[in-house]
Amino acid sequence: MSIFLPFIYMIIGLVIGKFLPDIRSGLSRLLMKILIPYVIAYNLITYREGMVIFAALSIVFCILLFSISYTFSRNKLTALSFSYLNVGWLGLPLAVAIFGDMASRVIIAAYIGSSIFGNIACVAAMQEHGNWRVMMNKTLTSPPVLAVVAGVVLRILPLDLAGSPELKIGYDLAKHLMSIVGMCILGIWLYSSRITTASIKTSIPLAFMRLVSGGIIVCLFVLIANILRIEVVIENAPVLFILPLLPPAANIVVLETYYRGTGHSASMIASGTLISLALLFLYASALLTL
Repeated sequence: MSIFLPFIYMIIGLVIGKFLPDIRSGLSRLLMKILIPYVIAYNLITYREGMVIFAALSIVFCILLFSISYTFSRNKLTALSFSYLNVGWLGLPLAVAIFGDMASRVIIAAYIGSSIFGNIACVAAMQEHGNWRVMMNKTLTSPPVLAVVAGVVLRILPLDLAGSPELKIGYDLAKHLMSIVGMCILGIWLYSSRITTASIKTSIPLAFMRLVSGGIIVCLFVLIANILRIEVVIENAPVLFILPLLPPAANIVVLETYYRGTGHSASMIASGTLISLALLFLYASALLTL
């Protein structure tokens, strides 16, 4: 039943989108500036093996996807939508629902890596002449990076916060709220997005191209991990295979509007999200039968 809870939260979001669409901005701020940063910081305070590895793999994964897409499309916005994925809002709730709490460290680390990539790639893709000062400032002041800094500093300080029961209670609460809020926002956003037959037809081949190319990349990661005996990657390989199934990050359309004054990616993201939800549902259902 827990596997299907994120989809139930998304349906609730669709209902909220009909009656209270303006609540989306407040929920987004709660998610991006409080819940996700708290979960990231706590995981670094109670650091477990492999987080740096998974963050690095996520950055490489995104860069390779961007390169593959740009090679074929020669369109930076298309390449960005192909490679900057919805790891935080969608990937984390589903990974925890499917694989349990241990999967959270993998997806949180992947989210940190994808956020670093996304903040740099978005500025580079949206502006004709990327300003590196703007890129670095945006990256270093983004909530995920600030949460990483806070988590590392608090871990280094002799405060023994890792054993704090209060922080653990806060973490459990934030983690569950993040699943609920993230999927509700996704539902609200999908309700207000314009999805056309043309956008669906465009998104289907992109989703399957991401599935195939991303799946090959993850297979290579796991193969290299087997050769190098990196057990933490081998043990969490099924979690990593969620990444190629994820849709484009909703943050892309916000940045496109800010930098270009357009919203061409909105229908692509909405359509891609629907297709990814179907693929993720099939993946979760297949795992249930194993």
